[in-house]
Amino acid sequence: PTSRIEATRMVVPVSCLYTPLKERPDLPPVCYEPVECGNASCRAILNPFCAVDFQAKAWTCNICNTRNPFPRHYKDISPQNLPAELIGNFSTIEYTLARQATVPPVFLYVMDLCMDEEDLQALKESMVMSLSLLPQNAIVGLITFGTTVQLHELGTEGCSKSYVFRGTKDFTAKKVQ
Repeated sequence: PTSRIEATRMVVPVSCLYTPLKERPDLPPVCYEPVECGNASCRAILNPFCAVDFQAKAWTCNICNTRNPFPRHYKDISPQNLPAELIGNFSTIEYTLARQATVPPVFLYVMDLCMDEEDLQALKESMVMSLSLLPQNAIVGLITFGTTVQLHELGTEGCSKSYVFRGTKDFTAKKVQ
């Protein structure tokens, strides 16, 4: 939805389909560091949904509303001269970093299991394919939902664990930890 009024009129829930590691020939990787929010507890990345003040050379994080100055190399930024991360068509960007990543990549799969047998089989095949493409050092998380929400612990061998949450019960953050 593009406005609060439109959001209140929606009858279908908002959803997202994200395909990790999908090849995008129309979206070449950018060869510079991402611009991060200065709020230490946020660290979100500059994106097309952030508010930009071209006069002050600053941007407002769309996650925490912190106002951030642009780095020096963005001195020529203008509505006609935008970096890739502010172009609407590039809501997903792949950065090629000059430095080695300090943490392994993290992939969190969230899957709706309320579908027929044929669609579940297609989902399973897609998951197997996706998992086979992940780097060896990747950290993987899995959340499934249907009549309940299940948080699966994948790091254990032999006896897998999952935590089941009913949708009819409220859980505090402390209880979930």
